[in-house]
Amino acid sequence: MQRLAQLLCKLTLPKVLGRACEAIIPRSGEKGAKVNCFVTSIDRAGEPYLIVLGLIDDDLNCIEWDGTRYSIERTISINSLRLSDFRITHYYGHSEIQFFGLLDFVRNRLMPCPYLKIHVIRRLNSLDQYLFNKKKLVTKQRTDLLKYLIERALDGKNEHEPLDLMTDLHSIKWVLHPHGAEEQRKLEFYLEALVDTGELRKINCTYVLTGFALRAIEDYEEQERKHTENVKMQWRTFWLTSAIVALTVVQAGIVKLPALIDWTSK
Repeated sequence: MQRLAQLLCKLTLPKVLGRACEAIIPRSGEKGAKVNCFVTSIDRAGEPYLIVLGLIDDDLNCIEWDGTRYSIERTISINSLRLSDFRITHYYGHSEIQFFGLLDFVRNRLMPCPYLKIHVIRRLNSLDQYLFNKKKLVTKQRTDLLKYLIERALDGKNEHEPLDLMTDLHSIKWVLHPHGAEEQRKLEFYLEALVDTGELRKINCTYVLTGFALRAIEDYEEQERKHTENVKMQWRTFWLTSAIVALTVVQAGIVKLPALIDWTSK
């Protein structure tokens, strides 16, 4: 490795390795949001090779990949490596930034475009979540929920878990909605009600449609059709009755209509 590259290594790696990640890196929740650490690795022919743990003088303390995990302790001189051999992953909150080589790392730290992009996306997501939280979550009623489950079954999805259903109905943003947990309980109540009436069968935490589901929807749609026909019939009867009453009133002379044509004129 050239002297300038060696100098760059010695200036850069201690800062990166001083903020090395723990063995387990939280990737969700509040702990995941607070993560700010680096994993420095060296690949060989595109395959895992070394994880760098520390730098002492010109030597890197590493653990080598044994085919299953990183477990073999090794020491390797930085003079045997190129700047492009390093792979640095920055776990930055819930985001991850990959740097391919030390030059790429230094360039993006001096001109932090990836970080600006992350912060812009976070602000937009925060605004989107804020606007979503202002909306009222509306859980489908029993029959509408059953129709939705049947539609999913026709698409090949006949196993339903409450969390997945909530996400399908409201997007993943429901998790941070102030009434998200309440709506989840309401959805689970409807699912249990459908189990009690036989349209669903519960297997552990999963709900599966039964043959009664389609029959229930067909019966409901038939009742709706009959109700619609009854309403139409009532309106037809109303207008027919109104016409008969009006004609009767006119014939009785109670109300006189002006003649449209005066036949007595000469």
